[in-house]
Amino acid sequence: MSKSCRVVSLLLLALCATTARSQDLPPGWRFPSAKEIAEPARKDNPSAYAKAVADFNGDGVDDEAILLKSVRFSGEALWVRLSGGNHQFTWVKLDEIDWGKQYPNVDLSMGIDVLPPGVYAYGCFDGAKECNFGPDESRPKLNLHNPSLAYYKMESAGSLFFWSKKHKRFMRVWISD
Repeated sequence: MSKSCRVVSLLLLALCATTARSQDLPPGWRFPSAKEIAEPARKDNPSAYAKAVADFNGDGVDDEAILLKSVRFSGEALWVRLSGGNHQFTWVKLDEIDWGKQYPNVDLSMGIDVLPPGVYAYGCFDGAKECNFGPDESRPKLNLHNPSLAYYKMESAGSLFFWSKKHKRFMRVWISD
């Protein structure tokens, strides 16, 4: 086995083995294969930018965000295993990409990472008709008290998911175009 294959295999093992609960995936979804996360840009992160763990909803219990591949169609999705108290967790799908039948073997295209609490400039909320991706000082800001989730196309456009206590759900803002 080549060195790069061993490294990718170790990354995949780290992705799958960090918690026992990860094995109970949402129906129709699986972990990405070693080949699907072998892109060189992923090798500097232990989870290949396919898993992020933090207390996103501020309840004192770590939540788990994972990029999963569909077993039913050519696609991927961002799922969060969200704590709800009393050691109860639910799966929440934040985004899904369907590549269609014309692209049956697409590697994992997105990446995720934890962003610490702080102030973040953003361009617009998801679904807005107009966005402002000008200089940070001219853009609206979010002051986030909990960790949030960076979600981006590898080396391209990115967004941020954060937990809204007011709305009791994740909300998405675009941070780059």
